[in-house]
Amino acid sequence: MAEVLVVADDLTGANATAADFAEAGLRAATASAATRADVVTDMVARFDVVVATTDSRHAPPEEAARLVGEAVRAGWPAQLVCNRIDTTLRGNVGATTQALADEVRRLSGRRVVVLCAPAHPAAGRHTIGGTQLLDGRRLEETEVARDARTPMRTSDVREILGQQADLDAHLVPMATVTGPRADLVGALRSALTGGVDAFVVDAMTEEHLDRIATAAVAAAEGLDLVWVTSDPGPGSVAMARALGLGRTARGAPLLVVSGSATELTRAQLQQLSTERGAVLHRVPCLPSSAVPDVEAAAAALEQALTGAGPDEVVVFATVIDDSDVMPTTAEDAALIPRQLAAAVRRAVEAHPVEGLFTTGGDVTAAVLAELGSHGLEISGEVVPLAVAGTLVGGPWDGLHIATKGGLVGEVGTTVECVDHLRRTVELDRRRVASAATRFPDRPPD
Repeated sequence: MAEVLVVADDLTGANATAADFAEAGLRAATASAATRADVVTDMVARFDVVVATTDSRHAPPEEAARLVGEAVRAGWPAQLVCNRIDTTLRGNVGATTQALADEVRRLSGRRVVVLCAPAHPAAGRHTIGGTQLLDGRRLEETEVARDARTPMRTSDVREILGQQADLDAHLVPMATVTGPRADLVGALRSALTGGVDAFVVDAMTEEHLDRIATAAVAAAEGLDLVWVTSDPGPGSVAMARALGLGRTARGAPLLVVSGSATELTRAQLQQLSTERGAVLHRVPCLPSSAVPDVEAAAAALEQALTGAGPDEVVVFATVIDDSDVMPTTAEDAALIPRQLAAAVRRAVEAHPVEGLFTTGGDVTAAVLAELGSHGLEISGEVVPLAVAGTLVGGPWDGLHIATKGGLVGEVGTTVECVDHLRRTVELDRRRVASAATRFPDRPPD
């Protein structure tokens, strides 16, 4: 499941919130759920944070509430569920907040309390005395008062919530937010034991949001309740931090496939093991032969991948040290890369890899053919004659790859290539992505 599930009423806000979570170190993605909520289900296993966009800011309240419910059900369970609202409180703030709280209550079977912290300090949105300010002015005194579809007639956050929701909302004023922590925790605890449904909190800085979130978690200790948030993003990020949510151990290991018997390749693999802790696995071969045993090799590689963590490097090589070198006929030399590639394909069908490094031209060509790739999109040269890119076409379309010939480079070249591959994969893990459809032809992540 995702660490955090966010339901947003428009794509721009969703992207901004996903970026906030990515900045906090979580892998975040936006998913267009306006017409197909099931895309959220596809993505929660792949990302720490999924922000589902419903495109419902200007929809009728009942429709907005329905879409929120569908998105929550599609992404459930999650450690934290958030309602991403507009920074100027336009749209169906009350209806979506109520719908999200109701759905989480139904799914969890527990009491749900909303933390509504609509301040976005970096964007000049502050909440003082329960009043939302845009660059220091009440909303009704700014251009949003003339919004064609949802003109803002008030800045009172509790009043805005109450227009579409039946929530007992308690105000936490600035004096309490900035006062002694014990007093803040005590005020929240008292309201919680009194049965409050929601808190509307003042905030002018990111520090205020962090104080509120950590105090809320402390105040709820020992109480059987679930926090949800309703805010433009920063409050939800603060609550995620307060709950201890963070980067999960997602991803898959990197795989190095070598079918080269050169002395240089053997030295490069040993260097990779020494400097980066890569685990070297020799490919099981047919009796008295250098030709891989496909069944045994696939099973061995699958076992190696299963036991490897997302930041580890698994090396699968036909030759690791001098004792592995065997006399090879021309016929066997042509068969080795094909058999090795077949074993690799079977293994990665059962266990995903996040990046692939191949050494040896024949092996690279055979692996690409087995994986159904139409070719490579080259992103650049790591070192002369060693390139990096992604697979194009086939079930593994987009898989990161680096590749070189068996006689290319120096002793440390394979380390350089794998380091480049790791950096590329890490950047890809943290990107803010957007997806609107499933990819049934891709392997599980």
